[in-house]
Amino acid sequence: MSDVVRPDRSVSRRLDFPGTDLTVSVELHGSELSLTVNKADRRVYRVVLEEATMPIENTWLADMFMRDDRVHLGKLSADVEEYVETLNIAQG
Repeated sequence: MSDVVRPDRSVSRRLDFPGTDLTVSVELHGSELSLTVNKADRRVYRVVLEEATMPIENTWLADMFMRDDRVHLGKLSADVEEYVETLNIAQG
């Protein structure tokens, strides 16, 4: 097994999309890479790749095992609205 490459410090980048309320932040802490998507400054999606800096043998096959997730913000919005409706605001 190959050694895991661990950067000495954390690195982060932020990407803003002009004309939208979307922001993508990418952070590398040690060997953990996290990607966060914000809409109107609120997190709507986050993924963390553990051991992201670890070498992969046979990388030419890696795309066969790639994860591809799709998040429907309309569904997320409906779930939030449904939750808010269940709150008893009189309780404080």
